[in-house]
Amino acid sequence: MNRILNYLRDAIGGVLFYFGQTKLRTALTLLGITVGVSSIIAIMTVLTTFENSANAVVSDLKTNIFYITKDNPTEISFGVGGSRSRNKPPITWSEYEQLKRSLELTTSMAAAVSEEPSDRTISVGKNELKNRITSFWGSDGDMLSLNKYELEFGGRNLLEADMNNSSRVAIIGSDIKDELFPYSDPLGKEIKIDNIPFEVIGITQPKGEMLGQSLDSMIGIPISTYLKYFGNKGWRRTDLQLILESESMATLDAATDEAIGVFRAIRKIPPGKDNNFYIATSDQLMDTFGEFTGYISIFIGLVAGISLLVAGIGIANIMLVSLTERVKEIGIRKALGARRIDIFLQFLIEAVLISVIGGIVGIILGISFGNVVAIILEQEPTIPLNWVFYSLQICASMGIIFGLYPAIKASKLNPIDSMRYE
Repeated sequence: MNRILNYLRDAIGGVLFYFGQTKLRTALTLLGITVGVSSIIAIMTVLTTFENSANAVVSDLKTNIFYITKDNPTEISFGVGGSRSRNKPPITWSEYEQLKRSLELTTSMAAAVSEEPSDRTISVGKNELKNRITSFWGSDGDMLSLNKYELEFGGRNLLEADMNNSSRVAIIGSDIKDELFPYSDPLGKEIKIDNIPFEVIGITQPKGEMLGQSLDSMIGIPISTYLKYFGNKGWRRTDLQLILESESMATLDAATDEAIGVFRAIRKIPPGKDNNFYIATSDQLMDTFGEFTGYISIFIGLVAGISLLVAGIGIANIMLVSLTERVKEIGIRKALGARRIDIFLQFLIEAVLISVIGGIVGIILGISFGNVVAIILEQEPTIPLNWVFYSLQICASMGIIFGLYPAIKASKLNPIDSMRYE
């Protein structure tokens, strides 16, 4: 134990030498380590906050729901291959009605068309809310329940009559209520969407945020009304998104298989031909998000890895250069009985300490910057403990790898030659 403490004491003394005698070289080396580590930690802090936000929302959602869409919601193309979805036929209202009549393992369905983000102007009198809503959608009555929205007391959901009559009625989120009706009950009152009047029939209870976007800053209207006033095509030919709910998680796979089979029959897709639509579950959507964050992590890791590699070479360089300034010190220690292993371990620990110090500074800066971004995006601050642990491991390993050669070279110095060195 005493020997270990002596190694640490001598190594700390060596580190102080670098900071005292080679300030610029040491600072530049630490900067490389700090930049590399802080980049990793900052990005992973931000991603962790988003993952926590997404997981919190998804855990509150129904897990036995799935989606039928024209576009692939689980594909990460980065701008490549998007034409595959454009060549697929849109989902129509007629197809939705046929599907709804034919399914047996599905308890509820919703057809929706939405804008995210919306550029609609929402107003009450002179109080205008523009470019502030995160979701503006048209749907039928099952939309709210499938997404686990609950209405405040006194309000009502969209009815079939609202659909049939293309009624100008709206359900608003709690954020919209707070912005446009801060001191009054909005039920039964009028809001204007692009100067078109709508009666507020319901307010959703607060639901929180997901990925930095409020789930309560939303407006929903009947899908027929949406397409009559805001759609570009007749509503029975408009591309819809379908949301379906199986009886339970146990029947989810069977329900999705049933939906695929029925929808293929509706579209008269021959056996052996690929689907001209996509189907995805909530779990698959979360897996896609995880895959996306994984790509970002790999990219950041590569960039940070280059920075750490350069910094590691810097560690080896300053230690080799310092050998010429510490030859006499090494000679005196050997003359006093220090063994080669003692000199070797001292220099190796010095390299590890320098690397870890830079890593710790990078971790502190990375966590601070990442959480500042999280707070700006109104996310809960967090500390990615796993990446903090990985970063310290990487820094320690880097110190060992790049400090190995200078440590070996220092341990091999001849004590007689060292004492003669001027």
